[in-house]
Amino acid sequence: MSNDARTRAYRDTHLAQNWSKKDVYRSLKRAVAREIYQALVGRCVVPDYSDLRPARHAKNLTLAAAATDLHVWPTAISQIERGKRRDDQLAQAYREWLNAA
Repeated sequence: MSNDARTRAYRDTHLAQNWSKKDVYRSLKRAVAREIYQALVGRCVVPDYSDLRPARHAKNLTLAAAATDLHVWPTAISQIERGKRRDDQLAQAYREWLNAA
């Protein structure tokens, strides 16, 4: 607490509002937990796979053919194409397969 200016300001503000130290620390723990949670599950950049399905359709390839060659279930390919699943290695292999086909 002695190193972070935001934490000191948070503590001082609440102590000035006649909060007990126990209440301030409990509230501070919750604030830190919220911040950590947002850092863990917050916004992360997800690759755009929206070009895969049109590329497959343009070459008249089926999901089954792609799945067979990539040794995965067709639903895995479909989920990647629709943005419901993130698997960077499979998406890269699928993109290379589409370019080679």
